[in-house]
Amino acid sequence: MQTIREELKSLLLNNYQIGAADFEQLLSISKRVRFDKGGIIIEAEKVSDEIFLVESGLTRAYFWDAKGNEVTECFGVCGDFFASMFSYFKGEPSFLQYEAVTNMVLYTIKQSELENLCRQSLAISNLFRTICIEQLYCLERKCKIFGKDDALNRYISLIKERPQIVKEVPLKHIASYLGITQQSLSRLRASLKNV
Repeated sequence: MQTIREELKSLLLNNYQIGAADFEQLLSISKRVRFDKGGIIIEAEKVSDEIFLVESGLTRAYFWDAKGNEVTECFGVCGDFFASMFSYFKGEPSFLQYEAVTNMVLYTIKQSELENLCRQSLAISNLFRTICIEQLYCLERKCKIFGKDDALNRYISLIKERPQIVKEVPLKHIASYLGITQQSLSRLRASLKNV
């Protein structure tokens, strides 16, 4: 049976085509940290100079709308990288707040250390470039899905692509992510059970 670290290593080696030595080099500049459920990983309106890699658990990023309601923007699961792009690339305060939806284990890497490693390793530089491109792809894909699909199809897409989110995230956060009320989500879920 693989350990969580071995599963994460396998996931990264398969998804990003980096070598085992590159993986170990990346972990050598990282710090393994734990967050309890509800813990704030990146605080909105603060500058964060770190990038995170999820070893276990779930995170969500959210903001507050004009009425003060939380709006869930995205989720992160095992093998996902995340950072405040405002902070990382421009040194600006984060727009999004990142919170642990479950107990989590993360690897945190300081921006300066990752930048130094990228200058030394083409593989790590390519990994980071790929992560950034994936984030842009996910943003455009979300625009497409949310612009064209109805709530039912958005929910079905979430079930297919990220089943662990549907299993472990509270309904209010899933509803917020889908842009519907919790009551509407309950009706969608009930209609799928009847199919």
